[in-house]
Amino acid sequence: MKAPEHNLHKEKIVAQAMQIFLKQGIKAVRMDDIAQMMGISKRTLYELFGDKETLLFLAVESYFGECNERRARLSAGARDVLEAIFLELNELMAQSETANRIMSSLRKFHPAVHDRVLHEGAEKNRRNIREMLEKGIADGFFVADFNLDLAITMLYHTASLLVERRDLVLPEGMTEREAFVQVVSTFFRGIATAKGLELIDEYKNRIVSGTDRA
Repeated sequence: MKAPEHNLHKEKIVAQAMQIFLKQGIKAVRMDDIAQMMGISKRTLYELFGDKETLLFLAVESYFGECNERRARLSAGARDVLEAIFLELNELMAQSETANRIMSSLRKFHPAVHDRVLHEGAEKNRRNIREMLEKGIADGFFVADFNLDLAITMLYHTASLLVERRDLVLPEGMTEREAFVQVVSTFFRGIATAKGLELIDEYKNRIVSGTDRA
């Protein structure tokens, strides 16, 4: 079933608006600028979205949704769930510079949008982490006697800090990738079975060398 033309029109505007935000900066772009660059009236833009913050939220949500889909595609052919986890985390690092720039700008200039993106993104990402950990337990890569909710919280918030607040987290002289690899591999070693431990170093070394990057 085809999407209504009205929705397709909105989706196109959202996608193009995100490219404008990325190129010129979220703070600098006004609704007038978006309307002019797209060749539509400012009135149409406001009728469709109401205000800049609504359009901005939809644009950022769509952008991160596409990033999530890309990570899922990259991990779809993984040999096992451990490899899928490392492939997705590696791609997260590849996207981190742009993600950090977007979230930092939202935090400074549009805190309400920042908090909404953070909250809704956290729910989706936590569900994804849970599914992978449960799959890892079922496949014998992770032990079963740990608290899933605590593990998910620790991994998610540590990864988020490295992406969004690296200025507060990273020790001097350590790159974001080095820190991420160390934190993630240490986390998975802590819950891995002997079977899982055999593979963690292999996948870790592939991330360090960058051979898993698309």
